[in-house]
Amino acid sequence: YHDQKGYEDPWRKHHTSSITRDIWISKKENNERTYQKVTSFNGEDRNPIWSNDNQSFYYLSEKAGSFNIFKCNLDGSNEMQLTHHTQHPVRFLSSSQNGLLCYGYDGEIYTVKEGQQPQKVAIRIVTDQTENELAHQIKSSGATEIAVSPNGKEVAFILHGDVFVTSTEYKTTKQITDTPEQERSIDFAPDGRNIVYASERNGLWQIYQSTLTKEEEKLFTYATDIKEEQLTHSQVTSFQPQYSPDGKQIAFTLRGEVFVTSADYATTKQVTHTPAREAGLSFATDNRTLAYA
Repeated sequence: YHDQKGYEDPWRKHHTSSITRDIWISKKENNERTYQKVTSFNGEDRNPIWSNDNQSFYYLSEKAGSFNIFKCNLDGSNEMQLTHHTQHPVRFLSSSQNGLLCYGYDGEIYTVKEGQQPQKVAIRIVTDQTENELAHQIKSSGATEIAVSPNGKEVAFILHGDVFVTSTEYKTTKQITDTPEQERSIDFAPDGRNIVYASERNGLWQIYQSTLTKEEEKLFTYATDIKEEQLTHSQVTSFQPQYSPDGKQIAFTLRGEVFVTSADYATTKQVTHTPAREAGLSFATDNRTLAYA
């Protein structure tokens, strides 16, 4: 099995730290259970799969730069690399009873046997639809996060990875973002005219803000013009934005550390300096105190 020493997004790539996953083997002998760590790479080793002879195992590791399939004995010896993909990670490793390995790579399904080259599975989808036809769906369930506006007239929520706002008085709902990437961690500004959230665009989580641009429009639900801007431009993950009660500051995490920025992102200050990961940000009503887990 692989361990989990701390929280980390399972889709994150090129992660090296003290909490990356390692492969362990547990044995029970003479009514005593022992545990032995088999891998020691400073990055990710995960998803072990038994070989047919039960004397070795396959697993995914980033030790070659990107996730690939490796094999080694139960004591960690005789390690060998089976796949050599470079641009994208190998995911979803599984094995059949005859030793054929199956995995996902770059949106396709591949199989490989030890000592052979990977083969892409030829998948043919038969449909009456043409390529230009779009499937329009009305989602009515599956919201994962909510944030209530300060005046209680609107509720922002995440549905299918996008930000929506709905009226609490009527059934009117407006879609705020429409991206192929995921949005999370929504929060209303105290004046109700801004919504801040994290979005994983261009492969990296950053902080974004949507704003009502017309002074006469008070609600997102009925707004005719909404402006979105990117607040952070770092080279590492920025996450969990939170407005201060006066709306003049936004707290967020950047690579696990807590930062506070002015609402116009003119000044930014790092609050924590620890090797741990902080989360669950919350401002006190005095705007001077910030709590976090």
